[in-house]
Amino acid sequence: MMAVMEKSLYEHLAGLLQYPKEDIKERAEACMKALSEATQYPPEVLQELSKFTKDLMELAPDDIQGVYSYTFEFSADYTLDLGYHLFDGFRRSAMLSSLKSMYLENGFPFDEVAKGELPDNLPVILYFMGFVKDEALKKNVRQDFVIKAVEKLNKNFEKNTRNLYRHLISSVYMILDKDVKEEGK
Repeated sequence: MMAVMEKSLYEHLAGLLQYPKEDIKERAEACMKALSEATQYPPEVLQELSKFTKDLMELAPDDIQGVYSYTFEFSADYTLDLGYHLFDGFRRSAMLSSLKSMYLENGFPFDEVAKGELPDNLPVILYFMGFVKDEALKKNVRQDFVIKAVEKLNKNFEKNTRNLYRHLISSVYMILDKDVKEEGK
């Protein structure tokens, strides 16, 4: 297992978006530290992540798991399976197949990381973007798929102002948006 300091920001965010385990609060603090060292992002990103971390610290682990399940597993509007936000039916199926092929072609340990999740699951994609060294591929994935889906997910969360995960999704969106805009220069 890689040391916490060696993880990319994307991997830290992915860890926070997975089903929360006992170490979720430590993961949030490690992500805060990684983000505070990533000075290319606007201060609003760290402010949103701080709000998420503060809300997280006030809840018991069982309550965090309940909020997670209710948020991401019982409502299609908030699903972390990004293809759902952009495609339907056959188009989504084709996209899932393409993503899985891309993972395998790049040596990404999909089955180990995904643990039963679909290839378009946001934490899986974030882990992939932290894993892959091909910057052109990472750019294409971010610009052609991830940013569009996360933007829709973020807009759905704007209506859900009492959910602690809205701050985390907002942070992820702002980071991706900044990275996409930097790539466009």
